[in-house]
Amino acid sequence: MDEIYQWGIAALIGKSFTAFLAWFNQSGSDFKDGFEQKAK
Repeated sequence: MDEIYQWGIAALIGKSFTAFLAWFNQSGSDFKDGFEQKAK
């Protein structure tokens, strides 16, 4: 039971972390593009 519980938490953290990285990469590239346009 404890092992399944640990795997569930690990999977949840892994999914959250992956989603956060994807969001950060997307917003990071948007921010960079907007910044470069303002610099011109």
